[in-house]
Amino acid sequence: MAVNINTVYQRVLALANKEQRGYVTPLEFNLLANQAQMEIFEQYFYDINLYNRAPGNSTEYADMLHILEEKIAPFKINDQSLISSAKFEDDFELDIADWTAGANGTSTHVAPAASNNYNGGLKVLQNASGATHTAESGTNVALTAGKKYVVNWEIIDMDEPSSYYVIIDDAGLNAINYQQNEPSIGSFSFTFIADATSNHNIRIINSDTNNAGKYITFGSISIKEVDNTSIGDSGTNTVYRLGEVMWQRSGQSYATQVPLVNANEITKYNVSPLARPTSKNPVYVRVSDTSIKLYPTPSSADTITHNFIKRPEDVYWGYTIVPNSSGGNEYPMYNASNSKNFDLHGSEEMPLVYKILELAGIVINKPGLVQAASLEQQENLQQEKQ
Repeated sequence: MAVNINTVYQRVLALANKEQRGYVTPLEFNLLANQAQMEIFEQYFYDINLYNRAPGNSTEYADMLHILEEKIAPFKINDQSLISSAKFEDDFELDIADWTAGANGTSTHVAPAASNNYNGGLKVLQNASGATHTAESGTNVALTAGKKYVVNWEIIDMDEPSSYYVIIDDAGLNAINYQQNEPSIGSFSFTFIADATSNHNIRIINSDTNNAGKYITFGSISIKEVDNTSIGDSGTNTVYRLGEVMWQRSGQSYATQVPLVNANEITKYNVSPLARPTSKNPVYVRVSDTSIKLYPTPSSADTITHNFIKRPEDVYWGYTIVPNSSGGNEYPMYNASNSKNFDLHGSEEMPLVYKILELAGIVINKPGLVQAASLEQQENLQQEKQ
């Protein structure tokens, strides 16, 4: 459960205005809100280290390590392939102009709206029993033979078709098929190795064989190259803390955990016949905040995955300027469609309020506000650690 940004802002305003301590503008609030979110988020990792050294308890809802794990859980990304920049992406927000509809149905654009969380879509409707209807991308995707790629898509709505396909093909040849026999709403993916260096198309097939009128709505689809160096997912999920890196060789039943070594150590390992990394005993070096280098170099048939903690997305209190009906100055009115809530756990609502108040007191030069907010945070901290 995320924390509503408007609720936090209104409480910050109410407490800041108490005893005429000051007013926090939307611009100031947005800057301070992101600072507060990151300070609270970063503290989780120090608290885990602290409570690991303290004796736990068997109380179901009061063990601090369990509480912290629950708070961090939404930010954990597991078994993510190492990928590079996207080869193709379409989120269907504006239109479906790049997609061509086949026979036996219709393909229509679903405009972003409150009913679909402002997530546009490509609706593939079948209108003939026992037939199939296809939506095909008009944009050719340049793929390279021997390279590994991952296809990701999201289903946002459906009327229970019996099955659907996602197909990546080279003019009808070298087709890579994915079939979903029990369609459901959610995010899906598959990986493949391209057979040919050429332009490929993406085809979505609604293949209901029982009844006409069944549809399935895609919220997004993408193809990304797996390069075995780039960590994260090349989207909004940037790596904040890198966890385990796993290497599964082709034909191997289980993956091998890859240990991290320092850059100055890898040279010594490589010149040693006994310590030299192999595919059975690999290592990796952290090259930058977005990439690693594996030793030895994996083959295209090997699978490299990693676990990481993603960074919370920036929050934003969106607003529109409206006139004052009583003739006063214009003022900002909250706009939910243009806002981004806090990613933090719902229990962090009050800590966010007081952390933002403390920062706001510094910005607007109100020592009393800083003192009041700091005192409240100290009381909450003491309560947690009793």
